[in-house]
Amino acid sequence: MGCCASAANQEGAAVTGKFAADAVIYARDDHASTFQQMRLARDLHKATGGTLWLEFIYEESLEEVRKAFATQSKEDDAEALAAVLKSLEHNGWSVEFNTSMVNLLTVAWKHSINVHALDDPEWSKDAFVARYGSNLGGLRYLANRASQLDDHEGATSRWCDKILSTRPKQSGPIVVLGGAEHGPPLIEFMKARVNVDVVYMYAEFEEADGE
Repeated sequence: MGCCASAANQEGAAVTGKFAADAVIYARDDHASTFQQMRLARDLHKATGGTLWLEFIYEESLEEVRKAFATQSKEDDAEALAAVLKSLEHNGWSVEFNTSMVNLLTVAWKHSINVHALDDPEWSKDAFVARYGSNLGGLRYLANRASQLDDHEGATSRWCDKILSTRPKQSGPIVVLGGAEHGPPLIEFMKARVNVDVVYMYAEFEEADGE
């Protein structure tokens, strides 16, 4: 079964109210505005005690944020969050987008939500360019991000590996914020591997008037 057919079954299956402890929720991001992150920040309390997975941010940066949040110093918090924001400078998205992404770390901490990184530095665009040169490296990076194969190498397949590796160790619902194109293959991979139904956080994807 193709990923698109599987994903089509999830349309309109958005969740409402507090998320079930075993829920896996996908919040689609278009990377073009801060709308998706802002409404996720508004509703993230529904995943209290669970886990949030984010694109582009690396685990090393998140560990520094965890250490800072564990202290009483607001200066430590600000310094750690500023470092994360700086690490996002070259991801190709706007300052406003990246700032909104970093804000989710504070919201998650407020609601006792663990935050983990979907991506790793060795699979970054910089890493591909270092290995293959600017032109071929850039193309291979884009192909890896777009891959819809569950081969443990394509971006979405690697995300699935990471989510499943930590799922037994952590309680509460799982929320994944990622590019909209990763939603359909992730839904299919999770269903095929462990028979888990991933549902979209919001049935509608585009920004609605009055939202």
